[in-house]
Amino acid sequence: MQIKQIFLAVAATLIAGQAAAAAVTQADIVAARTAGTLQETWLSGASAPTFNIFDGYALGCDADTIRIFTNNATVGSGKPGSIGNINAYACKRAGVVSVMYHNVDGGSFNAYAPHLTGTAPDGSAMPLHLQRVKNLGTVACTVSGTYTTSAPYAPSGSIPVSANCAKGDPLATADGAITKPAGGFSDVEAALWGVDVSAAGSEADANVTQTFGVVVTPVLYRALQAAQGMSAAAIAADTAFDPALAPNITSSQYASIAALGGGYQTDWSPILGAAGVGKTVYLSKRVATSGTQASSNAFFLRNPCASGATLGQLSPAVLPNPIPTLSINEASSTGNVKTNMTAINNAGNFGIGVVSLENNWRTENAANGGYRFVKLDGVHPEANGDTVFGRNSSINGQYNFVMEMKSFVANTADTFGAALIPTIAAALGNPGNCADVPRGLSLNPNGGSSCTVGIEVVKGTKSGNNCSPMQLYY
Repeated sequence: MQIKQIFLAVAATLIAGQAAAAAVTQADIVAARTAGTLQETWLSGASAPTFNIFDGYALGCDADTIRIFTNNATVGSGKPGSIGNINAYACKRAGVVSVMYHNVDGGSFNAYAPHLTGTAPDGSAMPLHLQRVKNLGTVACTVSGTYTTSAPYAPSGSIPVSANCAKGDPLATADGAITKPAGGFSDVEAALWGVDVSAAGSEADANVTQTFGVVVTPVLYRALQAAQGMSAAAIAADTAFDPALAPNITSSQYASIAALGGGYQTDWSPILGAAGVGKTVYLSKRVATSGTQASSNAFFLRNPCASGATLGQLSPAVLPNPIPTLSINEASSTGNVKTNMTAINNAGNFGIGVVSLENNWRTENAANGGYRFVKLDGVHPEANGDTVFGRNSSINGQYNFVMEMKSFVANTADTFGAALIPTIAAALGNPGNCADVPRGLSLNPNGGSSCTVGIEVVKGTKSGNNCSPMQLYY
């Protein structure tokens, strides 16, 4: 009886402690900074793992102490990964106030660029100045909402979100908070941009694999189906754009469109026959600093994976583009690619590009939904009925357009960030909840995850070299 009473007393104390917990306030951040106890860092780079990076940070937070800040004008669902590219998070970790700024604007190369000198792949000068949400202690935010979640770090079921928060370049206008990222995460290794980062910091495998796909405008999708023998009646019946009925693009065909001086840039006749004569080729691609673009260059053009023209390395088509029948749009974000593809489709034109499988046209709004995934070399990235997670065919080695992510810790990283990035990387490869692995992402078996091989865990690995083919072990 006495033991039971002691147990109930302890339980009551724990419940009371949880009830007393409250999300960190801006006043808490100011007080911690004044006292010299504030833990503060800043991460940059790839957008695809945004939620899981937040999740890795949040798993170290005291229950119900997290608050989300975003530069996004609206709260929306409040879930990181769907509220814009410039965010920040605050919580208490073992009672100590901590802040993590997070910028995923501009592409994966920005995980490295603030710590390098010279010229970036897009021709800009490094080190790069990035923007972030302004000092969380004093930032002005005009919209409030919540992110509803059942995550273990929020047993109350919700996390407060402050939106429309001001942003700025802290190197240009000091605001009293951290001025430079500690590092971050990239879709691919820095070597795929031809850059050696060993003198600037430490690069490591993040044990996450990302699936990419070729997308086309719906009007081109239907034209491809017809050109590849599908009847008008069958096309009309395919209202859901069934992946099993999707048309096919070969790697060689995409390379012939996307390469500098490619052979399929006059019109669409080489792929569509008579239906493509005189039809402008619209190529919607990413800027040179994008991990998606680096992935596309490596996979389709063997650039920089092959050295020398005799081994087939090709340069990507870029702006300014002198070919009048090839219209190129270089987007700073995947969202811009989707908006551009939608505009191309609404004009009745044939557009093509590459995006990651984190994107799902079925859940887009009207301004961003004008794209469809096609089969690549005969295999659809959503094959095997996997329209929800978009990874089954790549996990099982059937679909090959995949890349393994990297983490980077700069030599100049703050102490908190230098310790936090590897912790988040470990959480990325071995999440606490297998259901949290987002669409289009999967886990490298080297991460030691207890999730299921063939469901969330890939059956093989590239061993950290994205120029290498996947080697299957299961």
